[in-house]
Amino acid sequence: MSISLYRTSDLYFASFLKTKGAVLQGTEKEDFKITFIFEDDGSIKELKREYFNRQGHIIALDFVDEIRSMKSLTYMSKKDS
Repeated sequence: MSISLYRTSDLYFASFLKTKGAVLQGTEKEDFKITFIFEDDGSIKELKREYFNRQGHIIALDFVDEIRSMKSLTYMSKKDS
């Protein structure tokens, strides 16, 4: 069984996905744009709906921690090129 992947360059949505438990597979860099790559077990469509309809409930400090973590990952990805 192959794993479906989901890509987003939206830092805050990526942080939301991480906070909700989505598995980050890695990043891709193209020019100055970083794309976050997640495993999609079929739940990302629903998480995306929750996020953009402002219905997703998460712990604020966990979300802030993930934003910091994703920003660090973005910085490292840019620096590695």
